[in-house]
Amino acid sequence: MTAVLRNTDRDLAQTLMTGFWVLFTVAYLAFFYLFRDAREIADASLDGYLEVILLGIPTVVLLAGSMWLRDADVDRELRPRIVGWTVGMTLFFALAMYAALFVVETRFDHGEQWLILMLSVGFGASSGTVMGVLAVRSKQRERERNRSQAVARRKERERSQLEYLNHYLRHEVLNEAQKINGYATLLARDAEADGDGAAYLETIRDSSDEIAAFVGSIRTVLDASDHEPDLTAVDLRAVIEAEVEQVRRTHPSVAVETSGPESAAALTGELVNRVFRNLLENAIEHNGSDLSIAVDVSVDDDWVTVGIRDDGSGVSPEERESLFEPPEAGDHGYGLFLTKNLVQVYGGTIALAETGPDGTEFAVRFPAAGGSSDTAAARRSRQRLAV
Repeated sequence: MTAVLRNTDRDLAQTLMTGFWVLFTVAYLAFFYLFRDAREIADASLDGYLEVILLGIPTVVLLAGSMWLRDADVDRELRPRIVGWTVGMTLFFALAMYAALFVVETRFDHGEQWLILMLSVGFGASSGTVMGVLAVRSKQRERERNRSQAVARRKERERSQLEYLNHYLRHEVLNEAQKINGYATLLARDAEADGDGAAYLETIRDSSDEIAAFVGSIRTVLDASDHEPDLTAVDLRAVIEAEVEQVRRTHPSVAVETSGPESAAALTGELVNRVFRNLLENAIEHNGSDLSIAVDVSVDDDWVTVGIRDDGSGVSPEERESLFEPPEAGDHGYGLFLTKNLVQVYGGTIALAETGPDGTEFAVRFPAAGGSSDTAAARRSRQRLAV
């Protein structure tokens, strides 16, 4: 519905400009028909021919303005300004010349008066169209600069937050995780643990490895702005199956089903499993254990696409706009932010495909290994990160 309204606004401005062009063209043709015997038009002097040519210029300018509105990428609320400038300058010149010709006594006959009036009004319309286009282009450039600056500020804020996280996690959390892993390994080696005890030790080691991988994902995102990431062909279906098995083991009440081809080779990086782990854990965290998740993999010539859909309560409208943004405060909300950045580093895209009371679906895609989108997608992602 929003797109329809925007197109309506764009068509309205263009329609009005086209209407002015038609109006002026009809007015000029009517003038030549009604005043074809006027002395300034009928004579064969150079001035007469120049006046005829000048009468046609506004029609060309108005037509050009209408075509520019059709093709220009301008914000919809700026487009009516061109119409306003055109109408305003037309009325100004019409009133000024009317006062000069019809209020003040002149020596021109009726046909000559209308000729001068038409020339003046046409000049006003042409100048208004040109001034409107220039004003709109200037305002559009200003808006684009402001948008670019806003994006740059947001990227800088994101990077500073990532750098803080990287510093804190590497120097505080990672060291402690390594200690936990080491002591758990020693305990498993020295103690005769079996049954639940062995499972607990395995869980401790898995959790410490998870922390180390999380810190590594932050490091990968930060390093991507300085050098190219190492991208290799990875079977995403195998990666997803491993993550799904992890969910089934740690959350037995969550039903997870996968579908798609048996293999799906994508050009990506070694931490790509973090993307799918984060999305699966995010669904469970926000919807509880009584949940069903469907993971669908599809492959075409250029992309490997993975859809992850849950039957939870959906994402609220207030959260959708900032879903992939870092939190303003607190220590929660970094998961999807890091996931988005990791996907972009590896040349892919991630989007909230659908959400509502029946559930939520995220769509992730990576360049297919050997596809034509390999290099281009990776380059685009790094350009986005550098903005």
